[in-house]
Amino acid sequence: MDDEDQGRGTARPRPARPTRPVRRAGPRRDAPARSARTRRATGQGRPKAPREKPRPAPAPAPPKAVRRPRRNTTLANLDHRLYFAAAAALLAVVVLLIAVVASGGDDPRRAAAPDPAARNVPEDGPSPASYSSTANTPAFAAIAQRSRDAAPLTAGEAFPSYAREIRTDGGARLTLRAKRLEGCPAAVWGGGFAADLARSGCTQAVRTLYTARDPKPGYALAVTVLNLAGAADADRLVRGLDAGRAAGFVRPLDGAAFGGGFSMARGLAVGHYAVIAWAERLDGSGDASDATLLALLIEGGKAPAALGRAADAG
Repeated sequence: MDDEDQGRGTARPRPARPTRPVRRAGPRRDAPARSARTRRATGQGRPKAPREKPRPAPAPAPPKAVRRPRRNTTLANLDHRLYFAAAAALLAVVVLLIAVVASGGDDPRRAAAPDPAARNVPEDGPSPASYSSTANTPAFAAIAQRSRDAAPLTAGEAFPSYAREIRTDGGARLTLRAKRLEGCPAAVWGGGFAADLARSGCTQAVRTLYTARDPKPGYALAVTVLNLAGAADADRLVRGLDAGRAAGFVRPLDGAAFGGGFSMARGLAVGHYAVIAWAERLDGSGDASDATLLALLIEGGKAPAALGRAADAG
């Protein structure tokens, strides 16, 4: 500025001061700036929703039934008395099975104890002078066990009308005189034989008696069919009669017609049935070479009670 201007009294302009920015109410400086999208996401700038009333708490569920733990019934946790009782029962079963196997039978349903009626059988009786036996063959395999042929024999099966008469090729003609379907002890004599029948599971005895009209030189034929438990029992019984017939045998319905002279008997195993045919001359004569006696034994072995069951099962 020169001297002329100072004399005039003009004021010298002052430099302008920088203007300060006006502070507005808002977020703090240290707070980061938020965009509109952020504010919308966080709900800023919107009216608050009315506060919901607290819902009542749901009623507590009824308590579940407490299931008691199952009792441990294993053998290790049983009472010692029950343990010994179970062991004794198991031992009894084992002993029974061993007895069944040792007796040779195959049917577990056979009688475990002898029939009480076996104690009342006579200890004496007639027996044949000659005896032979034939064991089972495969032809009777269908009725080898009574479990497969469980129905008891009926009178119609044991005494059919066609079996009222027996004829042989030699001309002998015999007619049915007596018949009976009964228990086994009544059909035998000898306590030992009766006990063996009980062990063999014998449940039925079929007895028939055939005689000739003319006693001179007529014949008589007695046929006994025993219903046993299995084929093994039938085989053993017919085989054992040869050695034991002096101590026990079957009883003919007319005992007076047998045992007075020479007679022949034959045992035949037909499945689980034992058939014993016994022939004798009524005059007491004869011997092992008598062809009529042999023919009658063959006819007697065709007992319808046993062969009928074999035919039905086959």
